[in-house]
Amino acid sequence: MTPKLNALRDYQLSLRAPSPPAGSFDVVAAQRGRQLFNRTARCGTCHLEPAFTDVGRGNAFRREPFLHAPQETGMEPVYATHSVTGQYRTTPLRGAWSRPPYFHDGSAADLAAVVTHYNRVLSLGLDAAQQHDLVEYLKSL
Repeated sequence: MTPKLNALRDYQLSLRAPSPPAGSFDVVAAQRGRQLFNRTARCGTCHLEPAFTDVGRGNAFRREPFLHAPQETGMEPVYATHSVTGQYRTTPLRGAWSRPPYFHDGSAADLAAVVTHYNRVLSLGLDAAQQHDLVEYLKSL
């Protein structure tokens, strides 16, 4: 990675995300969703605050991004083969409500589809109400 790419990544992560529109999510459900995000669903292990990503957690000395193999997250591998690493980075979640569709290939139309995907692929065991709460939390970021 060139020094310019490090600076670009740092700049991108420093940008403020748009705030969600007033009334666009259920505050009480989002509070429950935050607990699920950080505990039961384990989303917070990769989507770390404040940017809600693990970008930069790789080789600390060289400040490389922390990357994930496609099969680790149930992503299709074809898109990743077009990158130098053949892997995916963890998308920052701040303001994610404002940029559907989701995943590198746009295969998740909305945040509910993202949660459904990870619930299935990672065997999270979330019921419908928990999935709803987690989506409300994601909409609040």
